[in-house]
Amino acid sequence: MERDRPNQAGESDRPDKLAETMHTLDEGITAVLEGEAFRRYLAAMGRFHGYSFGNVALILAQAPEATGVAGYRTWQSLGRQVRKGEQGIRILVPHTRRVELDEGEEERVVRAFGVGTVFDINQTEGNPLPEPPIAEELRTASDAGRRLATYTERFLTQNGIPVERVPEPVPGRPATKGSWSPRERIIRVRDDLAIDQAAKTLVHETAHAVAEHRGWHARNDAETVAEGAAYVVLAHFGIDSGSYSFPYIAAWAEDRAILTRNLAGVQRTAHTIITGIEALEPIESVETKQSNPSVRGGESP
Repeated sequence: MERDRPNQAGESDRPDKLAETMHTLDEGITAVLEGEAFRRYLAAMGRFHGYSFGNVALILAQAPEATGVAGYRTWQSLGRQVRKGEQGIRILVPHTRRVELDEGEEERVVRAFGVGTVFDINQTEGNPLPEPPIAEELRTASDAGRRLATYTERFLTQNGIPVERVPEPVPGRPATKGSWSPRERIIRVRDDLAIDQAAKTLVHETAHAVAEHRGWHARNDAETVAEGAAYVVLAHFGIDSGSYSFPYIAAWAEDRAILTRNLAGVQRTAHTIITGIEALEPIESVETKQSNPSVRGGESP
């Protein structure tokens, strides 16, 4: 009997099913990326300046609780107004000039620094800032999710990667649902997640491990591959995580080029996990062998 084994696609229809799921993934993320709410969010974020390491240090020294800063007019363009009497946060502003290079080319070089003023969002009032689409946490507890988590953990164990259920996978970041530590070669999953969310998080971290993601990998690429692979694996075993996966991936793949360049990695990683799980012996067979010492390796005594 294979009652507790994840539902499998037959060998003949697996490529078609995988291609169909990849197409659904692509369409789902595209819908988020091209949505009006997401465009407004990106437009708003584009108005914030990127600050140098030195300016970040200056900002935090003056306003340790600052969460998002911008100049006076930038806040006005976003529909917010700095409150009367608020003291600005000083930063260094480079003053540049054009310099002619060979063959008539020009570039801008920094000639001096001045002092500028920015304000934290908490010093302003007005329209709320646009927010990115929210990844909706899975709240269901399906048999498919329970089986997938069990078999994924067995797949990891076979590959020398233990799984820990803990209250806080990343110390100091209680909202984080899971983590993959390439140095320790261990996966941690938060212990209070609903069954289907726990299965999705476990597969996400498994994808990081399978893809050998380490600190030098660009974060947006790594997260796109890991969550994309998680969506494909869950869809293969009958669980729809689109309400979580599509917005999550879109938040990392703000540029569609990021999604495009990682689709092959998503498919490759998902295929490795799916085939690894489907190659495992059914749980009932394992339990039968353990309870019957005369059975060894599937061979007759």
